[in-house]
Amino acid sequence: MTMFTDICSVLGRHYSSISSRAIVRMAMKRAGVKERELDGLTNHARLLKELRRGMELFAASPSARQDCAARIEVLLRARRSERERELKQGAKIVKIKTEQHIVEARTAARTMASNLGFGRTDQVKVSTAVSELARNIYRYVGEGVMTLRYIAPPRAGLEIEARDEGPGIPHIDEILGGSFKSKTGMGLGIVGCRNLMDDFEIETAPGAGTKIVIRKYK
Repeated sequence: MTMFTDICSVLGRHYSSISSRAIVRMAMKRAGVKERELDGLTNHARLLKELRRGMELFAASPSARQDCAARIEVLLRARRSERERELKQGAKIVKIKTEQHIVEARTAARTMASNLGFGRTDQVKVSTAVSELARNIYRYVGEGVMTLRYIAPPRAGLEIEARDEGPGIPHIDEILGGSFKSKTGMGLGIVGCRNLMDDFEIETAPGAGTKIVIRKYK
């Protein structure tokens, strides 16, 4: 379940389903928080304040409002603690050998981006870039390793390294310059990743494999 659903469930102890959803949506609007941002929210003070204001507009006793506020605060604090634990877990390593591993890498990237509080658009950019790199490894080399790491503040973000021991990528300068036309489509994913991310680094040579590092910052 999402945090939005969880908060509505708490309010549902004393309010109708319609009222609960209205309270949460009104509080999010006043606090400037979008639904997709709730799970990654780190500062809950403004949202809690607006939730309390919203509860006062609907029929419920002071004790009921206090009960809801206390339960929601515990819920938000628990989610924040969970995110902090996830952020401390370090790197996520995915060995790419099958198409399912591509899905695993993409899912891990989106989860980690969400943990950092990235909005939906940036979550999609990160997961798309990871999917492209993983698919290139699977399609053109057969196997490799994706390593996903959190970047510590002050400039928090994600770093993704894609490494393989394949034959290297020929015409890399032409590919990155946009002048190389491949019949197989090789290179299109690389250029797309560079355009989606904030940092892009590549090391490749004939017979020496390829290492690509991309980063996305908050």
